[in-house]
Amino acid sequence: MKVTEEIFYFPGINFDSNVFFIKDNQSDELTVIDCGSGFYFDRLIKSISRDGLNHKNITRIILTHVHFDHSGGLINFVREYAPKVLVFHLEADSIEKGGNGLLLAKQFGLEFTPTKVHQRIHEQEIIKAGSLNFKVLNTPGHTIGSICLYDGDKKVLFSGDTVFSQGSFGRVDFPTGDSRQMVQSLVQLSKLDVEYLLCGHLNIVTKNANEQIKLSVKNARLFL
Repeated sequence: MKVTEEIFYFPGINFDSNVFFIKDNQSDELTVIDCGSGFYFDRLIKSISRDGLNHKNITRIILTHVHFDHSGGLINFVREYAPKVLVFHLEADSIEKGGNGLLLAKQFGLEFTPTKVHQRIHEQEIIKAGSLNFKVLNTPGHTIGSICLYDGDKKVLFSGDTVFSQGSFGRVDFPTGDSRQMVQSLVQLSKLDVEYLLCGHLNIVTKNANEQIKLSVKNARLFL
């Protein structure tokens, strides 16, 4: 599904995360935001082709956090296209060393294949993708190294599993999850000017996303 001239959205199937592609309209290079579990990799590649994207142009993958439903498909992308892999520095070791830990692979009945991280990204770092310039925001609560990617000019927020549509927010009962940090992260995000909320699960929001983020703050304060 085409969201903007540069952003494409592919809804997660079953427990898989949503997967997003950003197309650089000058070079045709593709940046992937999260990559699902890998269970539906072939179906995903067919879907992006139907939307006019060339899968051979995948050059980079950014993970919002390392849970298996967002990272399990990484090895498929790496084997097929050899993209650069970007992970927040606090969780990069999980990708390179594998094991269960933060990945939660065993909960999905699988083992994670360790994969090289090419860039360990940090808070406030700027990542350019096409005409978009994303500031990296560390938003702990779901996991200690969860990040959001925010372009203030385009009012675009990739929120991973920190905040969802309909006033929802990420679980805090997994390893390194923290309810207090989740509320703080949601408050931080509620202060941003956001039209497009491109979240890790559920439906995306393409208008007045600020209101739904503020609702998530209210709900988190009630239930956490």
